[in-house]
Amino acid sequence: MAQLREKRLFLLDMDGTIYLSETLFDGTKDFLRYVREIGGRYLFLTNNSSRGTDAYIAKMARLGIEAFPDDFLTSTDATIRYLQGRYLPDTVYYVCGTESLKNQLRLAGLHVAEQLRDEISVVLLGYDTELTFEKLETCCILLNRGTDYVATHPDLVCPTWYGSAPDCGSVAEMLHTATGRRPKVIGKPQPEMALLAMERTGYSPRQTCLIGDRVYTDIACGVNAGIDTIFVLSGEGVMTDIEKYHVQPTYCMQNIREVLNTLQKGEEK
Repeated sequence: MAQLREKRLFLLDMDGTIYLSETLFDGTKDFLRYVREIGGRYLFLTNNSSRGTDAYIAKMARLGIEAFPDDFLTSTDATIRYLQGRYLPDTVYYVCGTESLKNQLRLAGLHVAEQLRDEISVVLLGYDTELTFEKLETCCILLNRGTDYVATHPDLVCPTWYGSAPDCGSVAEMLHTATGRRPKVIGKPQPEMALLAMERTGYSPRQTCLIGDRVYTDIACGVNAGIDTIFVLSGEGVMTDIEKYHVQPTYCMQNIREVLNTLQKGEEK
């Protein structure tokens, strides 16, 4: 555990790691306070592209945590960075996602089409809590034409208070069944979010650690970015996922409380 003492940037998944739905996990507030006390920094990472940062700030406030826009990094942030670097400024996108996602893209200067148009060059798939059959049909038409195809993240399900709901990855599987197409995926498990976090904060990989409850997205993102990871068993993931997905976390712990206790013991040595 010696290298844990060197960590100063903690990249925290949210759902299943520090809270579930509207329930904050024990130890979360103490963990955040600890990071501030050692002069470190934490960023909340999420693949959920259905909501903007304002919604997460409001949710944190309901849970008793003061948060600011710079405390968050979403798959939408990483996707915008990718699209701006990959495509020309006048590129037209069809977005199978929420109005919040579309608004974030427009604020970044991207052109979003509401209807099927010949000028559309890219289909962008996000976590769409406003999904309709009409959207799926439009995606199929465009994908069958050979239109470029990007997804904000690959998560199959989103954890909720009642269990799980279909996420972006599940819709991508439907579209694959219908069209044979698979998207370029931007969010976790790709390394872009972790790399962007280090770029924004100035911390090195050796100083950085990613904490999450999903092996195939959270932990894989950290591994792909070359940073240490902590797999917590407080959300969706189970120990057998390590062998199932062939992704090895640096550490495995029960929850954020155990992470905090381990860090504090390390500081005492």
